[in-house]
Amino acid sequence: MDIHLKFNGMPILYKTLKKKKEFSINFSGKTLSDLIGVLVRKFGISIKDALLDDNGSIDMEIRVVLNEKEYLMENRMETILNNGDTLTFMGAS
Repeated sequence: MDIHLKFNGMPILYKTLKKKKEFSINFSGKTLSDLIGVLVRKFGISIKDALLDDNGSIDMEIRVVLNEKEYLMENRMETILNNGDTLTFMGAS
């Protein structure tokens, strides 16, 4: 499936993502956890360090918005994604 990703207010990822603030990625998983695994394999440990806490969950200081309207709050890693979804990761302000 194709997922469109946006990264706002996360300068720590600027070099890791090769100066891209948004892009689409194709992956065969179903959940946000699956997507994060693909991103780590593609971009390396620095994306893991920037997005995840010590327990392997999305850091609570990072806001995640699904399709520009739904803020993901609880069990974010288990969120089911659908083809064409947009995920926005926003650093704490």
